[in-house]
Amino acid sequence: MNRAKKKQELIEHYLDFYNVALSMLRNEDDAKDVVQEALVRTLVKVGLRNPAGYCMVAVKHLSVDRLRHRQQLTRIDEMTLVADCRQEDLLSILEQKKKELPQLAQAAIDLHYGEGYTLSQVAAIMGLSLSSLKRLLCHARNDLKTKIETEI
Repeated sequence: MNRAKKKQELIEHYLDFYNVALSMLRNEDDAKDVVQEALVRTLVKVGLRNPAGYCMVAVKHLSVDRLRHRQQLTRIDEMTLVADCRQEDLLSILEQKKKELPQLAQAAIDLHYGEGYTLSQVAAIMGLSLSSLKRLLCHARNDLKTKIETEI
């Protein structure tokens, strides 16, 4: 079958292709995209005896692929939302448990981890030796870890 006859046959069945894609996808733009892709694939295929049949199968397969892709995106969005909520919960717990620490430990944590000061700078600001500050932060981190683990 030559290209002109193939093209004419596909044009005659365009609405059939579109209706199948639309019934599967329930979205006009997606249905048009799928049909267009199926038509292109059919037109470039050489030696087809039944171009309309080939195109219909292509429409169905492409529609299923589109649905799977949509489903994957939905799952990814849901996972991101859950992760964001979980992170917010953890941050809330961390802030709550940090308030249970001694004020000196809270200040050291805020300056070093919150404000980004180096250990030497924090030690100078707080009037502590570097080793005392390291010991203070180590105990504070361990206390926080224990408190958070019991909360979770």
